[in-house]
Amino acid sequence: MSTGTKETSRSLYVFDSKPPIRKALPISLQHIMAMFLGTVTVPIVVAGAAGADPATKTLMIQYSLMMSALATLIQAFPLGPVGSKLPIIFCAGFTCVPVFTPIATQYGLAGAFGAQILCAVVTILLGFCVGKLHKFFPTVVTGTIILAIGLSLYPIALKYMAGNASSPSYGQLNNWIVAFITLAAVLIFNLLGKGVVKMASILLGAVVGYIVAVCMGMVSFDGVISAGWIAIPKPFFFGAPVFDVSMVLPVVLITVVNVMQSVGDMTGTTVGGFDREPTSKELTGGVLASGLATLLGAVFGVPAVSSYSQNVGIVSMNKVVSRRVITVASVIMLALGVVPKFSALVSTLPAPVIGGGTLIVFGMITLTGLKLVTSEPLTARNSTIVGVSIALAMGLSTLEGTQALENFPSLVQTLLTKPVVVAGVMSFVLNLIAPNKTVEEEAKERAELDAE
Repeated sequence: MSTGTKETSRSLYVFDSKPPIRKALPISLQHIMAMFLGTVTVPIVVAGAAGADPATKTLMIQYSLMMSALATLIQAFPLGPVGSKLPIIFCAGFTCVPVFTPIATQYGLAGAFGAQILCAVVTILLGFCVGKLHKFFPTVVTGTIILAIGLSLYPIALKYMAGNASSPSYGQLNNWIVAFITLAAVLIFNLLGKGVVKMASILLGAVVGYIVAVCMGMVSFDGVISAGWIAIPKPFFFGAPVFDVSMVLPVVLITVVNVMQSVGDMTGTTVGGFDREPTSKELTGGVLASGLATLLGAVFGVPAVSSYSQNVGIVSMNKVVSRRVITVASVIMLALGVVPKFSALVSTLPAPVIGGGTLIVFGMITLTGLKLVTSEPLTARNSTIVGVSIALAMGLSTLEGTQALENFPSLVQTLLTKPVVVAGVMSFVLNLIAPNKTVEEEAKERAELDAE
């Protein structure tokens, strides 16, 4: 009995366990790899919209990594009601970027962080309500949202595989070669490996891809040499926040979307890692922690945080839910932010390596959504909700940048082309208005029609 207890206390598959660092580290590094490029890209985009200089962008990147560590630690180690106590990664996310970018263009970084304070307040208010509203988000709704999240991530992975759309080398053949070598290595380690090798398949595959990229001359270490050693964040370093009434509506709408995604990701984490749905307490704590981290981010110059679906996919794939794994990942994120040289070294990881390594992760997110959707009888009602929501969500997303939606206001265009928004709203509304019939009731109706 004591042996079993000891094994449980050191297991990677138990939340409160304390596995050896040598076992936790590979999985922690996988989480870092999955979130890193996205996390550093968000401040680059926002700072670029504000016309910030390279030094400002570098500081925002490092501050974002520090806040990502803090936001994730609050989730793992709750402060009273604040925190989900789930193995979930929260970092500077893309969800709010479509709204914050034009604000940064018009009002500068001070305007962006002023809008973010409103975003944080709305998130916290929704946090107190989300637990009570959980009954309005049954598995057919949350499953549809997660399914949409997974499907919407494939273009991101493929763009990374091609070399990242913002890169001048985008689409070159060497990018695809490195990406597919990385993907093949991940699959080999995952399908043929055992133990730690199998669990760390993404990390090991990335190492193979990175070595290939270095040999092909795709990696430059100039940034590592020129980077400093220590960077400590300063409150309101980018100026006092500025706020305008015109920001209210778009910020409130995008905040609701951000919270909806967090609810979907927390559901994906519990379903994929614990084979259960999240409790109201977990959802409330998770959203409150997101709001608190977003508020602190506005003070220290960090874009609004979001849950990372990529990392949810890792949990779903390897079933590792140990809090120590998330803690180690947070410490690494903090080190990346405090020590610019360390951050610069990790940032040399080429986009094709990240794309090839995370494609399988995005697939696992999709499968988690399917698992949720099919966890209840797939009645005609539920099939209609899922089918219509996903069809509209993915169909409208293909119209982004075309003339099809040009007669809509810019904010509406942005929301309509976001699969998570469309799938979330449609599944939520359809679930409310569609009559809820059991399989037996539907079978009885069909029998009555046959008898006529």
